[in-house]
Amino acid sequence: MRILLVGIGGAGCRIADALAEQDIRSRSLRCIDGIAVDRDAEDLNSLRAIPQENQIFYQILDPLHTGKSAGILPHDEIISRLHTLDPGDIDALVVIAGLGGEMATLIPDLITHIRERLFEPVFGLFTLPCTREGEMALARAANALDPLIPILDGILLYDNEIWYERGKSEVVEEPLALGEREFKLPLFRPNTTAVKIPDGYRGINMLIGRQIGLLLRAGEASEYPGSEVAEVALDAGEVMNTIRGMGFIAVGYEREHLPAVNPDLLTRLRPMSHSIQESHLKDLRIVTMAKKAVTEGLSVSCNISDAEKALVLIAGPTHELSMRGYMTVRHWIDRSIHGQEVRSGDYPLNTSRYIVVMVVLSGFKHLTRLNKLREIRDRVQLIGKSG
Repeated sequence: MRILLVGIGGAGCRIADALAEQDIRSRSLRCIDGIAVDRDAEDLNSLRAIPQENQIFYQILDPLHTGKSAGILPHDEIISRLHTLDPGDIDALVVIAGLGGEMATLIPDLITHIRERLFEPVFGLFTLPCTREGEMALARAANALDPLIPILDGILLYDNEIWYERGKSEVVEEPLALGEREFKLPLFRPNTTAVKIPDGYRGINMLIGRQIGLLLRAGEASEYPGSEVAEVALDAGEVMNTIRGMGFIAVGYEREHLPAVNPDLLTRLRPMSHSIQESHLKDLRIVTMAKKAVTEGLSVSCNISDAEKALVLIAGPTHELSMRGYMTVRHWIDRSIHGQEVRSGDYPLNTSRYIVVMVVLSGFKHLTRLNKLREIRDRVQLIGKSG
C-alpha cells in the first residue's frame, strides 16, 4: 500500500519521520513519501528521514496574529509538494499529528483544502495526549478531533496515556524494521540537531513506525516482484476496504523475538514426536499472541465487540508461521466483532528475527477515552467562562 504522509507539528513530524525511516530500511519495497510542516526550525532540523526539500517551515508573518495558535497552514504549498511526490500510484494520504499540540486545531481547514484538490482518500493518524501534559492539551485534543470526524475517511488513534511507559522500553530494543538487516541510515543533512524528546514519546514514535510500516509493506508485497510467496496474500485493496469509511480505527500488535537457531538443523536432529509437539506449540503461540494483541497491545482502549471490520496479519519466517493457528485466530476474531467482515493474510519474512501478530479493528463510533477528553474540554471551557 502506497501512501503520502503529511506530518503536522512537532509530534506529527516525528511520527512521519519514524515511518519514513522504517520505509528506508526496507530498501527494495518502498511505500512512503511525505512532507513535514512545523513552525519549530529546530524540530524540523532534527528529522532524519524526511529530506529538507520536503519540509515546510511555517511562520506567521501577519502582525495582526499574535497568538501562537493563530493563523492557517500554507495550504497551497503543502498541496503543491504533495502533487510533486505523487507518481500516480498512491492509495491514500495520511495526515499525522499529536492532537494535544497547538497546531492540531489548524488541521480541519487543511483537510478541506486537500479534498478540493486531490482525489485520494484521506486518513488521520493521531496521538492522544497523556494526562501529564495538562488539561489544556487534553481539551485541545477534543477540540481538534471533533471537526475531523466527518471529513476524514478514517482515524487511526494511538493513546499516549497507554503507551508512554511502555514506550520507554522501545528505545532500547532492536531498532530494525521487521525482516531487515542492519545498515547505516543515510542522513539527508549532515548537521542534524538532536532534539531532546522524553524516551516514552520516542518509543511511541518508533512503535507506530514499526506497526504501520509493516501493514503497508504487507499490503504491497503480494504485487512486488521477487517477494516471498504468502499462503494467504494480503493486498492494498483489502487494507483499504478494512479502514475506509470506518470511523475510528485501533491496531492490536504483539511481537516475539525468535532464537537464532537454524530450523533445518533442528528438524534433522529432532524425532517425529517432538516435531508434532513443536507444531502444536507454534499453533498455540499464534493464538496466544493474538489474544495478547487485542487485550494488552491495542493502540487505544476499545471493545472488540464494537468493531465493524477487522484485519488479521501474521508475519515472520515461514517455518514459524502456523496456518492452523492463523485460521483459529481469524475464526475467533470473526465471532468476536460486531460486524461480519474479517480479512487476513500472512507476510513471510525469512530474514526476520521476530514473529508478529497484528489485528486491525475498525468501525468504532464511540470510544471511552474520547468521551473523557470531551468532558475535560467542557470543564475547562466552563471554568474559562466563569473566570
